[in-house]
Amino acid sequence: MPEFVDGRLDAPKLRPIVAILVIVASWFFLLAQLKGAGVVIRALVGTPYWVGVVAVGVLVAANLSAGGMRGITFVQGFQFFFIFLGILVPFAVISVLWLNDSDVTRDFALIDDSYPTFVEETVVTYERDITIDVPADVVATVDGTLDGAVETGSVLIGEGRHDIGLGTDITWPAGSEAPHAATVDRLTGDAWAEPLGDKSLAGGHPLYFSLAVLLANVFGIMGLPHIVSRFYTNPTGRESRRTNLWVLALLAPYYAMLPLFGALGRASNPELLGNGATDSATVAVGSGLLSGVGSDLLTSVIAAGAAAAFLSTASGLLIAMAGALSHDIMQAGVPQFRFAVWLGAAVSIGAGMLVESFDINVLIGWSTSIAASSICPLLVLGIWWPGLTRRGATAAAVIGGGASTAAALITMFGVVERGWSFAVLSTPAVWSVPLAFATGIIVSLRDRDKVADIGHKMALLHLPERAATVEPVES
Repeated sequence: MPEFVDGRLDAPKLRPIVAILVIVASWFFLLAQLKGAGVVIRALVGTPYWVGVVAVGVLVAANLSAGGMRGITFVQGFQFFFIFLGILVPFAVISVLWLNDSDVTRDFALIDDSYPTFVEETVVTYERDITIDVPADVVATVDGTLDGAVETGSVLIGEGRHDIGLGTDITWPAGSEAPHAATVDRLTGDAWAEPLGDKSLAGGHPLYFSLAVLLANVFGIMGLPHIVSRFYTNPTGRESRRTNLWVLALLAPYYAMLPLFGALGRASNPELLGNGATDSATVAVGSGLLSGVGSDLLTSVIAAGAAAAFLSTASGLLIAMAGALSHDIMQAGVPQFRFAVWLGAAVSIGAGMLVESFDINVLIGWSTSIAASSICPLLVLGIWWPGLTRRGATAAAVIGGGASTAAALITMFGVVERGWSFAVLSTPAVWSVPLAFATGIIVSLRDRDKVADIGHKMALLHLPERAATVEPVES
């Protein structure tokens, strides 16, 4: 991206600004991957959350230091098949069980007018201090801290909110309605599945939330650094476009399968609603539906896909960050690139330990909003509008990227927590994307310092590649 804006606008001073935006957008997305690593490894092995964060951060940094972009390109292509199989295989198994009305799935109603209920006696371990809402009085076995008191044995837990201490085990009886974290809506299956129902999304504004997420994804993924960089690892523009088409064709069924895991996780593993571990729903589905060897096999396949996902994505993100830092800010070579890799990994690992309470989709939403409000306008306007100037591009990047980053940080530190102020800051794409585009266009129209030789630059961007190979005819 820094090279693109420099070549398109003759703006070397804009390179470090764009490099910073690349680093910021990548960093939020990388935090989501490290959060996923901590959650998945804890669910599988039982280690503390921080172990997964550190292990994956160090592993990815070591891999990048040894292999660079070429090595990571092949690694990511290989890992994709694990990611796809990690969803496709369990999807097929679950679908067969449901279609055949198996005894395994007969107890679970995906979407009905009831609340999630424990089908059998369930032991829930609370991995962090958390406040839960208990829907009705229930006698449960407690081993740990409940409402500030150490309890051991059967306890009557009354309806309402209760504080659960780190490391507490509670055995909930079969047939009882599942408690839920105080930050999670208590909804029936019908209400949960209603697209724009009465939910607390974005401070109670689900329609705004949906539009903001759609805008962030449509425009943000277009500008995410670790995705844009993939176009440069194809030998020709034609191959790049073919790759893009194949990726879209493969991603569509992948994303189409995911809602089933959300619905099954809610039905078969209701304990996740109460211990703040909803991000591990996909991994937990296998143990909730099957038992014995079948459960182990299904969970292993899902875990392999999850591990491939956060390793592959973290690699692409960290290499984008390190490249921007070493090449465009430090203006150095390969040794400094390796230093930038470990510096980026160290900072991200430290921050990754602090985001355990944030949902993965929230962290990714901030990343896509920042990319949509800064990098995407530079790409779209730079490629398709000859009138973009240096000052216009700088204003769009700084104002759009700065506003969306500030909104994410304000939300991250809990300055606002509810209402419209929370909605517009926690999911800023609705206003930050138009702001960036409008700023770039208005400033460029008023700027008299136009880019030189713009016709030649636009021709290089849009003419077929074969035109560049035609030898000029001498007169």
